[in-house]
Amino acid sequence: MNKYDLIVIGGGTAGMNLVNPLTNRGWKAALVESAHLGGTCINVGCIPSKTLISSGRVMQTVRDASKLGVIAEPPRADWTAMVQRKDELVGKIRGRKYKNVERNENITLYEGRASFSGPQSIEVNGENLSADKIVIAAGSRTAVPPVKGLEKSGYLTSTSIMAMETLPTSMLVLGGGIIALEFSQLFNRLGVEVTVLQRGERLAPNLDPEISAEIKIILEQEGVKVVVDTNISLIERTAGQVTVTDERTEGVVQYSAEEILVATGRKPNSDWLNLEKAGIATDQRGFITVDSSFKTSAERVWAIGDIIGGMMFTHKAWHDSVLLSRYFSNGEEINPADRLIPFAIFTEPEIAGVGLDEEAATKAGHEVKVHQYPFRFQGRARAMEKYAGFIKMIIEKKGEKILGVYMIGPEAGELIHELIAAMHFGATAKDIQNIIHIHPTLSEAIINTAGAG
Repeated sequence: MNKYDLIVIGGGTAGMNLVNPLTNRGWKAALVESAHLGGTCINVGCIPSKTLISSGRVMQTVRDASKLGVIAEPPRADWTAMVQRKDELVGKIRGRKYKNVERNENITLYEGRASFSGPQSIEVNGENLSADKIVIAAGSRTAVPPVKGLEKSGYLTSTSIMAMETLPTSMLVLGGGIIALEFSQLFNRLGVEVTVLQRGERLAPNLDPEISAEIKIILEQEGVKVVVDTNISLIERTAGQVTVTDERTEGVVQYSAEEILVATGRKPNSDWLNLEKAGIATDQRGFITVDSSFKTSAERVWAIGDIIGGMMFTHKAWHDSVLLSRYFSNGEEINPADRLIPFAIFTEPEIAGVGLDEEAATKAGHEVKVHQYPFRFQGRARAMEKYAGFIKMIIEKKGEKILGVYMIGPEAGELIHELIAAMHFGATAKDIQNIIHIHPTLSEAIINTAGAG
């Protein structure tokens, strides 16, 4: 049996950013990856999807050029070229990951699927490995709903849709969350007729209701058909078309398209790991249960990233690894409960948020006031022809501490970082008002929101 100081299961963001600093300190580590180093984000998630989304944004900019006095020919999508550009970028980033591992003599890479064989041991491709510490960072994958006929009909996921050889003429999208929002707008902009089928009463149900309503309007204005409150009972594929049956209260409705994308969330890869052999507990959804230090129910086994649930973002997984690395290296206490975990959705306009929304702040016992400011009043946004969206700031009445910020508007994914820093250091709305912002910039919307009350 090969013995190490550390075994890391998963070579994605969480795993790679844990193993690198520890091996640089002299630890001997086994890194196990069943697919490609870099994980979901680099290979089939954040980077490739945002690369394609950038192409879609350029197409829309060309369509809107006349609004800014520019005459341009109607754009056409070269899907093959877009996919090639995406693949080349992913290949370069992934290649750097492998080179970094190859250069590190303290890392042994095992390419295969890990399976626990005991409390402190795993098996990979017939080899048995053990370690003083084992960290599970095996990530997640698409969750497929148990709809009759779906498996037989075939479907696209957020991974396979980016590897299509040709664009379909039409597409149904099951789900209304982040993946559904981003891909429905992208493919609509590329010329695909898109229909979003959302089970709940609104898109992005975890978002502020006003933001959910705003993005629905924007998508529909661009040509995306949005159907909410669906009750899908059957999916069939015949003659090159997928047909979805929706049993609504007012009667049965059917929707047909050339392809169907499943964007109904993600599930942990815990079922691949034979966790019962190590006595590692999971919750009802399969996510590994951990304490405040990422410790599992098994001795000397920790878990980080998507596989422990919660907000499944790459930056959250990265920060998990930072905290655990500090704990292993220096004995620093881990307290992830107090973290500010922001998010962004890369539609256009972008959506971003951090902290408590109005409902959560009230439930937590805060007496709050809400400041809101629309981008249509912002000079830079108007000059850019970006009128949609707003910033909403949730502020504690006593002391004016900022409890949360949610926004939809141009470059929201970038603008939110000023508020993340402000909240991290306990800033108040008055503090924001006292910071001089450059004119004319989109960032002025932040100071205007702070003073909007």
